[in-house]
Amino acid sequence: QPAVSGSHGFTDVPASQWYNNAVTWGTANKVMSGYGGGKFGPDQTCTRAQVVTFLWKTLASPAPSSNANPFFDVKPGTYYYDAIRWAAEQGITSGTAPNQFSPDKPCTRAEVLTFLWHAYGSPKESANNQYYDVAANSYYAVPVTWASKNKITTGTSANIFSPDDFCSRCQMVTFLYHLYA
Repeated sequence: QPAVSGSHGFTDVPASQWYNNAVTWGTANKVMSGYGGGKFGPDQTCTRAQVVTFLWKTLASPAPSSNANPFFDVKPGTYYYDAIRWAAEQGITSGTAPNQFSPDKPCTRAEVLTFLWHAYGSPKESANNQYYDVAANSYYAVPVTWASKNKITTGTSANIFSPDDFCSRCQMVTFLYHLYA
């Protein structure tokens, strides 16, 4: 990864943490901000709306090309309204059910990497991977293999990915940093 200069200024992200450079990059590029009081909240769980919004901001907040909104639970005036509509147009997400996005639902690590894989153009990849907990027939097998081969993630250990664990803010900003920095 490229060297990151500057400081993020968060008291809960020490320079020695594995995600320090990613947080510095993410805040410098206005992908993420803190919770106030000088805190970043690295271990806070990301919602589906937050994940899509962070991705959208990483890609310079592109405007949706139409006024269509395929999701009844994505309301105008919310911080994520344009981000989720854009992501749906781009094929990054189809929601959790017909016409439903579930913006406040905690986002799993498998969902995050699937969003990123779709945003990156759904590159062809085999479903072979090093993780014992990623079945070859799962919806996220190819995205996880792609992410692992491209050093976007190293899993939660050498052979464990933890697909059903909720994605934390420090994990999310690190995935984005590894993919887009």
